[in-house]
Amino acid sequence: MFTYQIIIIIISILAISFSVKKYYENNFSLATFVAWIILWIMVIIISLFPSITTHIASMFGLGRGLDALYIAAIILSYYAMFKLYNKMDKQRKRIDELVSEIAIYNNEHEEDD
Repeated sequence: MFTYQIIIIIISILAISFSVKKYYENNFSLATFVAWIILWIMVIIISLFPSITTHIASMFGLGRGLDALYIAAIILSYYAMFKLYNKMDKQRKRIDELVSEIAIYNNEHEEDD
């Protein structure tokens, strides 16, 4: 086993323990928790058996396993950006609604004075 594999496994185990802690502190939903656990288990499996990436790459017509990892990382990054954008847009709409309600409330109470 190479040094980088040991380091990746240690980091993955730490990330799993961090995810468990966040889940029990109610900072993660169940779906988020499961997604992170699956991701880190996959990282551990790939670090233990790096030849898996070569087989996956050949299924998609790619030359090397590292190419498959890069493409998967890019796709996951775009997915994460899309999810974050949607959450930010939803949050912006909620803030706009709240500001409107506060303005209406303040306007109604100024008229009473």
